[in-house]
Amino acid sequence: MDITTFDTYAALVEATVALLAEHFCQRADGPHAVMLSGGNTPVPAYAALAQQGPRASDTAYALFSDERMALPDSPDSNYGSAAAMLAALGVPDTRVMRVDTGIPLEAAAQRYDAELARFLDSGGRITLGLLGLGVDGHTASLFSLEDVRRGQDAWAVGVARRAGLDRVSVTPKLLRNVDRLVFLVAGKEKRTVVARLTKTPRDVPAGLAVAGADAVAVWVAP
Repeated sequence: MDITTFDTYAALVEATVALLAEHFCQRADGPHAVMLSGGNTPVPAYAALAQQGPRASDTAYALFSDERMALPDSPDSNYGSAAAMLAALGVPDTRVMRVDTGIPLEAAAQRYDAELARFLDSGGRITLGLLGLGVDGHTASLFSLEDVRRGQDAWAVGVARRAGLDRVSVTPKLLRNVDRLVFLVAGKEKRTVVARLTKTPRDVPAGLAVAGADAVAVWVAP
């Protein structure tokens, strides 16, 4: 696990913008995708890239690490936080893989799982995946070690929550199929969980979730 520490949050955002532009705009022989994360940390990068407006290649796709069961125009929607960027890049809805939040949780998880399977089975590659990291050690919507373990045989699973909105999350199986994973972590309150992630990763949901991935980086800013 490769750790990069940025002096400022602005520097983290700038690096994230460059990384997203590189992967969305790369020319490839076949379909390639970028997995976007939710949460507050990547949102300024999405906004900055939308403002710059480079044109994505016509083989570029997008997917999401997870989604709350909220309408797309809700502030709780991860798709909603990235929609303006995708439009500015010229990535059409037909190349955006996202959760249908207008149907029941398990049906939504199964539909997303099937969509991801079709993409990967047809030769698609996920060249970059962004992930968040919660102070409790979760990533995507894998909040516990049990959430991680039960997702070993699917591309996406439903995660019922006692408090708050239910969610659909990608799984360790999906994360193992991402060429490069990058955790985006900001805030002094996350220093402890970053230390746990790097020192005893299998004791942390996020660490266990990426245990089989080939290339994992952690980008940290104050």
